[in-house]
Amino acid sequence: MLTFRDVGPGLDGQDIYSLKIIMLEITAAALTYGIFLCIGIMSTYTLIRRGLRGQRARQALLAIILIMLLAATTHLSLYVAYFVVQLPSLAAEYVDRTMLLRSLSITQTWLRRLTYFLSDIIVVWRAWVIWRDNRIVHAGLAVCLIATAATSLTLAVFNYQSQFHGTQYSRDTQNFLGTFGLLVTNFTSTALISYKLWYYRRNIKKHLNRSGGNTKVENILILLMETGGLYLIFWILLMIGDYGYYGPDFGFEWFQPNISGLYPTIIIFMVSRKMMFDEKVLTANSSNVGSHRTDETIVFSPSALGRSVESGRVPMDDALVLNSFSHK
Repeated sequence: MLTFRDVGPGLDGQDIYSLKIIMLEITAAALTYGIFLCIGIMSTYTLIRRGLRGQRARQALLAIILIMLLAATTHLSLYVAYFVVQLPSLAAEYVDRTMLLRSLSITQTWLRRLTYFLSDIIVVWRAWVIWRDNRIVHAGLAVCLIATAATSLTLAVFNYQSQFHGTQYSRDTQNFLGTFGLLVTNFTSTALISYKLWYYRRNIKKHLNRSGGNTKVENILILLMETGGLYLIFWILLMIGDYGYYGPDFGFEWFQPNISGLYPTIIIFMVSRKMMFDEKVLTANSSNVGSHRTDETIVFSPSALGRSVESGRVPMDDALVLNSFSHK
């Protein structure tokens, strides 16, 4: 005999379709979170092992990694809980979790926006260091970062209004607010780094008397440019995800927070392990880069650099070259 609890709508075609979407989203979110967690733990360990006392840049990097890991962990937990609390409704029509689901959804939105913003801080900071004494570039990067914060905050408010007050906003509006500012910020930073790579190859590298292969500075810029390009691709996929095969039901944003956290964390990990270059370069602590310093008045025009190299006044150390190069 059926009890009241056993009476319910059961599983129809729409329920099965929804479960399929849920499985795809949770699988993608869990997989990317696991990768992010592993890289984050390794990055944290190597940063701590190298010492944090007196290293403000390193301390800031560690703090950002930990905050992003905490946000990603909380986001995944809430995301799974979002579906778990709905399971009773499949067997009983009287179960209503609407308010709880709305609260979980809003919290996830804020966590995603926080992760994106922290990731963009590192992205902007990289370009800021390389263009260290260029106030125009700094102003542009600051505007991009502020715009990202403003659009993210606006989107979070829109989502709150939509969830609790029934205000409807078009998918295009939410898509634009959620991705455009982040795309512009990352594109600007990557373009600035790409220009530095072009300038270095054209005007500086040829004066270093290298027999062949990439210099350490060149490897730095290539790494930053390529990772920035890949990250841009992820954001483009996220932007067009709402118009894909599954429509807005399945987007990339459920695992994008993990990608946003993983992206700068990989860079930090490679720096900490000295897999590509000396971490002193990335932390921009010029006082710790080697025991020699270049003349602060050196202008890295091709002719000036050539004369300096020939006269022996410029030590041929890549870290020092980047240090002076970043003043350009």
